[in-house]
Amino acid sequence: MRVSRYAALVGQADPPWPGWVPPGTRRRLDALNRLCVAAVESILPAGPLAAETAVVVANSYGSVDSTLRFITSIGSYGDHAASPTAFTTSVHNSSAGVLGELLHLHGPSSTISQGGTGGLTVLRWAAMMLTAQRASAVLAVVGDRHVAWSRDIVGRLSACPWPIGDGAAALLIEDGPGPGRELRLGSHAAELTMDGGGLTRGDEALLAQAAVGTRRLRAPDVLGSWWPCCLLAALPWQDPGALQLREVEDGHLAEAWLGPLTPG
Repeated sequence: MRVSRYAALVGQADPPWPGWVPPGTRRRLDALNRLCVAAVESILPAGPLAAETAVVVANSYGSVDSTLRFITSIGSYGDHAASPTAFTTSVHNSSAGVLGELLHLHGPSSTISQGGTGGLTVLRWAAMMLTAQRASAVLAVVGDRHVAWSRDIVGRLSACPWPIGDGAAALLIEDGPGPGRELRLGSHAAELTMDGGGLTRGDEALLAQAAVGTRRLRAPDVLGSWWPCCLLAALPWQDPGALQLREVEDGHLAEAWLGPLTPG
């Protein structure tokens, strides 16, 4: 199987709305959904997605701004007058539903919230869907979007050595040969390693040891900021060589490998 298309958006607070998002829908979507649909828009010029395409989204915090708006509406007006619009987009699986609805996709759909290993978990989920022949392709989106309050809280609670950031990446994963990069789970030979960085000394030591003998890049160093799934937003996609990917949280190491880039 292979990652046939890839795009990432980082540090773009309000990306342009794609034309396939109707004006009425734009009014009810929030910042996280806007970021996710904009990332997907970047991979669509290569062609429309098949209706049987599955969708998997990974995020760690859900839509923070919608959650805050929903809670604020309860505090201001009571349970009986809470905002239904804010509630709809506050749930973690909002982005997967939005993408499936707007792109008319009918394959399996799932949302994963697995902290620092969420990015590679969506690749594993995609591989399972393709191996089981439950979908012809998988649209994988990884993203988080902060507000000032959550950026501050996450930074203090995690003792993160990098600034807290946000962004999104979109990948189309397909079976069979073709342009893109071969995808394998686990560890395989590569001269370049990229990982998501470790927040604790133990996790950082685990990543450093795993990368011995290769040139190591840390996604938050490349991006200038960190969030749990930032690895897939920092891929050196145009580097033609094989790439080993790693994420870690609390000693749990996730690994995947992307083969040499094959031009379309």
